[in-house]
Amino acid sequence: MLFSVLIAHYNNAQYLDNALQSVLNQTYTHWEIILVDDASNDNVTTLLQKYKTNTRIKIYHNAKNFGCGYTKNRCAALATGDILGFLDPDDALHPNALQIMVDAHINQPQCSLIHSTHYICNASLVVNRVAEYPKAIPKNTPYLMLSDGSIHHFATFKKSAYIKTEGLCKNNKKAVDQDLYYLLEEEGDIFFINQPLYYYRIHQGGISTTGNEAETTLWHYAIIEKACLRRIIKLKLNKQANYRILIKLYTTRLCKIRIFNSYRKKTWLKFMYNLFLFPFVGGAQNLISYAQKLPKEGATLIKKSFVVDNQIKVDG
Repeated sequence: MLFSVLIAHYNNAQYLDNALQSVLNQTYTHWEIILVDDASNDNVTTLLQKYKTNTRIKIYHNAKNFGCGYTKNRCAALATGDILGFLDPDDALHPNALQIMVDAHINQPQCSLIHSTHYICNASLVVNRVAEYPKAIPKNTPYLMLSDGSIHHFATFKKSAYIKTEGLCKNNKKAVDQDLYYLLEEEGDIFFINQPLYYYRIHQGGISTTGNEAETTLWHYAIIEKACLRRIIKLKLNKQANYRILIKLYTTRLCKIRIFNSYRKKTWLKFMYNLFLFPFVGGAQNLISYAQKLPKEGATLIKKSFVVDNQIKVDG
C-alpha cells in the first residue's frame, strides 16, 4: 500500500530538510513524497538539489504564488498513493507514523480519515508536550458541529474517499486542513489514534500561529459556512431517514457562524439579521443557555465567543 506524503512548501527551506529526513527515516518504506513549491523566494531550489536523484521524492513548482489551498489541492491531485497525509514543511514525522497509519487504514476500511495527536515543539523542534486537543469525535456528533481542533496532525486519508469529494478549495489561503476534514467526514468514518505521530513546530513564521490566528479564524468561518451549505443541499437531494433533523442542525450551525463572522468583520446589518434569525432556525435553546451564563461570566464569555482566537502555545 503506497503512502503519499504531501508537502506544500512556501519559504520554509530552513526547516524543510528536517521534514524530508523524517520521511526518509520511516520504518515503513513504501512511500512517495509529493512536494509542491508555491513559488518560494528562499533557497529551496538549492536545498532540493541533494534529493533530485531520489525517485520517491517528486518535486513540482507552481508558476507563481497561488497560496495554500491551491498548492495543497495540487499535492493531492498529483499523489498516486492509496493513503495520503499532509506534512507541513516546518514539521516532522515520528519514525513509526506511516506504519501505524497504514495498519490503521487496513484495519478500518470504513474510515475516510484517521488522525493522531502530536508533539508540540518550539522553533528548534524540541518537544514541550503532547497536544491535549486532538481527540476522538463523540459518537453521532459531526466534526462540523465542533470545529474545535479535535482533528489535527497527523491526519491521513484514503485517496479513494478524497476523489469522491469536490476537492480542496483552491482559493483558501488559511484553515485549509479544516476544509479537508469537513470534506472527508462526508465520505466515511473518522478514527482517532491516541498516540503522538507528528512533531508540530511553533515559530514566528507559522501560517496559522504566532499572530496569524485572527485571519485564520475568518478563513475557517468561511469554510464552515460553505460546508454547512454543501451538506444542506446534499441532504435535500438525498432525503435520508433523518435528513430533516440534520438540515436543522446544519442550518443552526450556519446561522451561528454567520453571527460570529459578521461581528468580526463589523458588517452590522448581517450581524443583526442573523442574530434575529438564530432563534427561529433552532438556536433558541443556545441563546437561553448563553443568557444564563452571562450574569456569572460577563465580559469573559462575550470575549471568548466573539474576540479570542484559538492559539497553540509551546508552553501551553
